[in-house]
Amino acid sequence: MGRKLKYMIVFMTILALSIVLIPSSLGADSNSQVRAFVTSFYANCLGRAPDAAGLDSWTSQLVNKVKTGSDVAKGIVLSNEFIGKKYDNSSFVKIMYKAFFNREADNIGYNTWLAKLNSGVSREKVLEGFLQSQEFVSLCSNYGIVPYAGASSSSTSGLTWQQSGLGSNNGFVAGNKVNFILWGDDSAFDRPGGRVSGRTDINIFVHLNLDTRKAIIVPIPRDTWAAIPGHRTQKINGAHAIGGNALAESAFENFTGIPIDFYAVTDFDGFKPLIDFFGGVTVTVEEDIADSFSGCYLSKGTHHINGEQALALCRARHGRSLYGGGAYSREMQAAMLLINLMQQKKDMVKLSNLPDFLNKLTGFIWTNISIEQARQILPALASMGAGDFSIQRFDSWPQSFGSASAVGYNEASKNQFFSWVSSQ
Repeated sequence: MGRKLKYMIVFMTILALSIVLIPSSLGADSNSQVRAFVTSFYANCLGRAPDAAGLDSWTSQLVNKVKTGSDVAKGIVLSNEFIGKKYDNSSFVKIMYKAFFNREADNIGYNTWLAKLNSGVSREKVLEGFLQSQEFVSLCSNYGIVPYAGASSSSTSGLTWQQSGLGSNNGFVAGNKVNFILWGDDSAFDRPGGRVSGRTDINIFVHLNLDTRKAIIVPIPRDTWAAIPGHRTQKINGAHAIGGNALAESAFENFTGIPIDFYAVTDFDGFKPLIDFFGGVTVTVEEDIADSFSGCYLSKGTHHINGEQALALCRARHGRSLYGGGAYSREMQAAMLLINLMQQKKDMVKLSNLPDFLNKLTGFIWTNISIEQARQILPALASMGAGDFSIQRFDSWPQSFGSASAVGYNEASKNQFFSWVSSQ
């Protein structure tokens, strides 16, 4: 009984500290907010209040931008004191969620991270995943501190794509015609560059007419040779790795000649739990697929697949013959899966639960769409059937540009194609 009482006291202390230290308290100055950030890590990770010297040191270094939020987190989580507590993997994951996200672990996230730890992934690797997550960036932004080296305190640096979960624009550039881009980033916490410096290997441009309630979906090959504003001409998927969302958006606007209203981006660590969040998706494949590169093994026919299988399907490009083969097949499959997902899961969201639903999605995707923009789009999408979506592709072909193997096209023909798209 005494042991249970001790745990209950510790739990209540942490809970009380968490409530008191929420950074939205009105009138709090920057120093007090930063001190609250440091104190919350001590409370959640070490189960105690910070010592005066440690609190003053971390606070001063954060305020003066000498240290980042990641430095504080690493300093505490990798400390001898924390390691000496010998938390099991389950407790470790729960503590990470509370410390980094100021919330309890969701089932999908908890099971994903726990499985990684139990399979031998080190705690340092898992820690990096939390450090580079959108939620941690947002948490640091709330406290007015820099999340990690190279990012700005407002988390809008051009070099990072982890920006705020939702945008603030209310309308669309072309009135009732909406243009947006969906990116599948090749990043993950355990891949080179982490979740920061990724290339967009899936690029899907969407033109939606809210009046006719018709949508044109255009897969743009990742190796498309294109001008990157302010940089040399190169494969278009590199724009995101060079300059984050802002540069990538500019590159695709420049390529299509169409203003883009908003973007949505996910990566390996976001796409799989996103599909699982929706309960999987039913897809039809028109040929047997056995791709050892992506791990996709599906027979011809209809399948209900989970997040792991969906990622493998969208990455499969070896030994495929339809839709041009190779990467062309992969991009076409990703576009078809997107339509399947929107059609099968549209009943999950309504105007009444839209804000909550979008906030949940920001755990898997990063987007600058505003709530108001989403409200305008939702009725149209909800009323659309499979026949209202059309996948179109501009003429392109494999081509060498110097030593680079890329995708070429006729500039005039491409421009004419996108001019037609925007007129629909």
